[in-house]
Amino acid sequence: MALIKSISGIRGTIGGKPGENLTPVDLVKYTAAFAAMIKGKNKTAKIVVGRDGRISGAITQSIVVNTLLSMGIHVIDAGLSTTPTVELAVKWESADGGIIITASHNPKEWNALKLLNSDGEFISAEDGEIVLKTADAADFMFVPVDKLGVLEEVKDFMSRHIDAVINYPLTEVELIRSRKFRVVVDTINSTGALIIPELLKRLGVEEVILLN
Repeated sequence: MALIKSISGIRGTIGGKPGENLTPVDLVKYTAAFAAMIKGKNKTAKIVVGRDGRISGAITQSIVVNTLLSMGIHVIDAGLSTTPTVELAVKWESADGGIIITASHNPKEWNALKLLNSDGEFISAEDGEIVLKTADAADFMFVPVDKLGVLEEVKDFMSRHIDAVINYPLTEVELIRSRKFRVVVDTINSTGALIIPELLKRLGVEEVILLN
């Protein structure tokens, strides 16, 4: 199948042979390499992790989270979350980076690690090259048992994201409510179903037709 390594992240199909697909071995290698790059900037690093609703999402997130803990990272587990919500959460938590587990528009057999910097933006080309070289050389060190990272689960990021949209100065809530929109939403069977209908209702859209 496929494993695509780039400075913006790691994409691949689940299963198969390590190095040729997105296997548990590859997930550990690239997650550890990213953690090592982050720790090079801050030894007491914090990373936010969130995922979409893919079949492989839960197991992929478990591998990613436990790899980060094994690297001594303080992990903020956002669970099911949208991509922009994780980006915002990095800033809200004053984190050193983030990992979004999502393959966007790709079919169900795909998943990916999308890597964020401390601004909640995709890492630079320079940092991406460091991650790839570190992974290829396995140039990272797991911590001893008394130095393992801390896991913190935060479940209200999407609610905070909705509040941020509602309270944004350019969001004309009353004007939107006055239009009495009727909206059909296709969330492509993923985490948009957890946030978009609620956002629309907060904006006064009383009739939200959800395709999921």
